Amino acid sequence: MKKMRARPYVLTWIALLILLSLSAGSSLLPLGTFNLVSNFAIAALKAGLVVVIFMRIRRSSPVVHIFAAAGLVWLALLIGLSLSDFLARGY
Repeated sequence: MKKMRARPYVLTWIALLILLSLSAGSSLLPLGTFNLVSNFAIAALKAGLVVVIFMRIRRSSPVVHIFAAAGLVWLALLIGLSLSDFLARGY
């Protein structure tokens, strides 16, 4: 079995903690709409770190890449359809 190094995981954990503190800290600032945008960007960075480092998506087979891309397309479709329904209502 391959020996796993702890350094990438520790650095990723530290990066996730820094991003967590940025996310929590930005909620205390009066940023208006930029607060939502910044928190979504931070969440995307955290998800990207988890996918790349912990799930090892870069070193996996092409089938895994296809299913990961299909999951992202499905998520975008669900968000897009939900947003179109929300915008079509006359609130």
